[in-house]
Amino acid sequence: MYKCVYILKHQHSFLAWTILLLLLPPTISTLIVRVYDMLLHTSTTPQCFNKGDAVEVLKTQPFTIWYPATILRSTPTRNGQIYVEFQTLNEEPSGRRRREYINACDIRPTPPIELHRYFKVGDNVEVLYEGKGWRKGKVNGILENSMYLVSLVEVVVKAEQWGLRFYRDWDDGSWVPPPLHLQKLPQNIQDVDLKSRGVKLRIKCSRSWMGTFSEGMSVEVKRDKEGFRGSWHNAVIVKSVGYDKYLVEYQTLKAVNGSQFLKEEVDASCIRPCPPEIHSFHPFEPLDKVDAWFIDGWWEGHIREVLGGLMYEVCLLSTEEELVFEHSMLRPHQEWIKEKWVTAREFDMTRSSSDMNLKSKDLKIKIKCSGKTSEPKFSKEMRVEVKSDEEGYKGSWYAAVIIESIGQHKFLVEYLTLRTEDESEPLKEMADASDIRPCPPVIDRIDRFKMLEEVDAWYNDGWWVGIICKILDGLKYMVYFWTTNEELVFDHFTLRPHQEWIDGKWVIAFRKKPKVQVKPGLGKLKGLNGGVARRTKFSVGAKVEAKRDEESYRGSWYPATIVRHLGNGKYLLRYQTLETDDETDLLTEEADALCIRPPPVTQQPDIFWPLDEVDAWYNGGWWAGQVCKVLDGSNYTVYFKMSNEILEIQHSDLRPHQHWLDGKWIAAKRGWIS
Repeated sequence: MYKCVYILKHQHSFLAWTILLLLLPPTISTLIVRVYDMLLHTSTTPQCFNKGDAVEVLKTQPFTIWYPATILRSTPTRNGQIYVEFQTLNEEPSGRRRREYINACDIRPTPPIELHRYFKVGDNVEVLYEGKGWRKGKVNGILENSMYLVSLVEVVVKAEQWGLRFYRDWDDGSWVPPPLHLQKLPQNIQDVDLKSRGVKLRIKCSRSWMGTFSEGMSVEVKRDKEGFRGSWHNAVIVKSVGYDKYLVEYQTLKAVNGSQFLKEEVDASCIRPCPPEIHSFHPFEPLDKVDAWFIDGWWEGHIREVLGGLMYEVCLLSTEEELVFEHSMLRPHQEWIKEKWVTAREFDMTRSSSDMNLKSKDLKIKIKCSGKTSEPKFSKEMRVEVKSDEEGYKGSWYAAVIIESIGQHKFLVEYLTLRTEDESEPLKEMADASDIRPCPPVIDRIDRFKMLEEVDAWYNDGWWVGIICKILDGLKYMVYFWTTNEELVFDHFTLRPHQEWIDGKWVIAFRKKPKVQVKPGLGKLKGLNGGVARRTKFSVGAKVEAKRDEESYRGSWYPATIVRHLGNGKYLLRYQTLETDDETDLLTEEADALCIRPPPVTQQPDIFWPLDEVDAWYNGGWWAGQVCKVLDGSNYTVYFKMSNEILEIQHSDLRPHQHWLDGKWIAAKRGWIS
């Protein structure tokens, strides 16, 4: 009999009721109905819900979906129903959240959140379907950037990691299978050896914002549309319109017709409370972080220069525009961290006290193998190449022979092409194993090198890595060296294809060319709202660096040469590492002087330290970043705020970060990302 009751309890089918009750004798059928009614009012409620509890409600039409809801009344009605309010379902046409009486057996607690849970093909999961409820499916494929293919009954959908969770069944007051923190873990768990090269790891965390923002609450909303990217605008919460989404009404932005304030749906992650007001009676100082009132919103930047009459020149972070603002149009910058407001100075001190503890949401982590040297066993009289880190010779490699080992990871080497100062004998010196590599295999390059191909050039008795920036007649090439910002001409037979020593193997460096979509008028910065910017004058033929403002290249600087002055603060540039669409020549285009600067004069240190501000050579340009960790083999992990990425970079591809302010280079402060 109890087996029959179990079937009735779990199979919500009128046909199942009818067949079972007709097949049994009337007395037994009556008894089953009474027992079922008793269970309906007792055990069908998984647990005693309280008013305000977050739960999920089962709906079977048109699909079986669990919708998030909130308990409005904890006491069930006579027929075992509980009054709930749905969080993602609204009434039409009022738009108010739907409220219903639901059978207790169709309600379960919200499953426990398991952060950083990764899924494999074949896993049974629940996917957030159309942003409203959770629907059962199976992982069908794993894509890049934490995306998955999930197979539903009638369709295959794409889902981000945060929109998936492991499938569990609520049975008799417990989750089956139990959550990870309740499972008995096996003993002697061995550490996973992460040795995969080129693996991209992206961590994206999500949280429920329900209850954080209420209707009528004043907030600030971040806009990511073109022309407003990175700005925060005052708004009011109108209502919740879905899972972690709200309808907001801006207080300073008007709709297209201009008759009323703009309303739009915004993700909760782009909303924050209004920061507390900080009255700044003292003048700001150079490099102070501020928010500037600009185009009806607040834009993060830093003080570039203090002018007279409580006026300041401010460099905006997202656009790198340099504009002039009055003191009253600025406020001290604050960060919203762990649901608390922290001043920029306190935030910088907190970050500096730890070894770059990166815990931000949506943090993308990419591991780029950039020539990390796997230390082989070097034997006596073995022929090798040794890297030089002396000023003026950084990044160059010289042929040598191992003489003997003189300690842990250190060797005495004799150079084959370098001699002592008196030229009497070959130069001998001590070298770290991290600066030694076997001689690369000889590759006879019969066909011509191509534009922007990485090569090693024989120069000053050593091999220097560079880029083919021009193909000349007579088997000659112009090669650009980013470590010295020079262009030199070489014969074909004084070049060799560039190879990287990675994990004990030689790999030909097929350099990924940056594909930059050329836009007319690139590099034009507009001084809006009375903004004033200063331009630097450059002479024809001068070596410069030019800023790119495309979405994928924002904040990067590329080496170029001034071709001619066009007047009105504009110049014609010829890039040294970017080529035209047809890949036949280097890219030449017009740029504003505000987007041009001279190459910095740097003195590279022997070692960079965590939190040091650096420029990293990547994809043919210089990108501002911050050192996270110092690795073996003169390598570092570097954090790039503009793209929110971490890359592994060689020492020779880094330089100290500097600011070009008022016609002078100023060293960046340690622990601060511009």
